[in-house]
Amino acid sequence: MIEKSKTTNGNLSILHIGEFDIYNESDDRTYLRSLINKLFSIGDEVFFFFRREENLTQRTELEILREKIFKKFEDEGKFEYLLKIDQRRFDAIAMIYFDFSTPNFIIDLWKYFYACDFFKPINDLTFDEYRDYLEINGVDDLHGLKQLWNRLSDFLIIKGLGADHLILSYESDLKLDDII
Repeated sequence: MIEKSKTTNGNLSILHIGEFDIYNESDDRTYLRSLINKLFSIGDEVFFFFRREENLTQRTELEILREKIFKKFEDEGKFEYLLKIDQRRFDAIAMIYFDFSTPNFIIDLWKYFYACDFFKPINDLTFDEYRDYLEINGVDDLHGLKQLWNRLSDFLIIKGLGADHLILSYESDLKLDDII
């Protein structure tokens, strides 16, 4: 059963959605795909931040996902390391355009990366400006609030530790409670 709890910090809301299992429960994968489809439209840019490979996913599945994910970014988007220690430990950013396959692709990303944040940029934010922002301000951003305060986006989805919940931080005036 999916559980939700919400807190508010000024004009920003933080919604914790938890107790789901995208690895084994098809209903939970359907819920995540539905949520993503409600927040993004065809053609939207989607920016990502990633940190290292996940250690909860089976090694053979990680290898298949690695090939699939990096091919998609190479063919249809952008991927750039901010910091790379080795093939498994890194900080990186990426961008793709939202299409019908993106919700399933995000589930693959969820399984492959230990940390995965994503959002729709606003105010004509470019990929290069996003990289520059992270280089200047750092990548640590509890609940994505700094990115919202700095108007990079109206909302940010964060994969929770353990992969069994997500955090949706957003501008309170978006009224997302009605669609989630």
